[in-house]
Amino acid sequence: MRDWLIALRNEQKRSAAEIAKELDVSPAYYSMIERGKRQKKMDITLVAKLAQIFGVSVETIISKEDMN
Repeated sequence: MRDWLIALRNEQKRSAAEIAKELDVSPAYYSMIERGKRQKKMDITLVAKLAQIFGVSVETIISKEDMN
């Protein structure tokens, strides 16, 4: 489970569907990313897109992933 990703999304008061649309993936697929069922080891492309969407650095995303 990527609780940090869910928390980040909730802090910004955004829905999973909104983030999925910005990532150009289905809401179901994005939900699996948040739950850690997909992209178990996030590739750099996804990390960069999430960083841009959430307005955080790539390093922030990587450090959160390393904590899992």
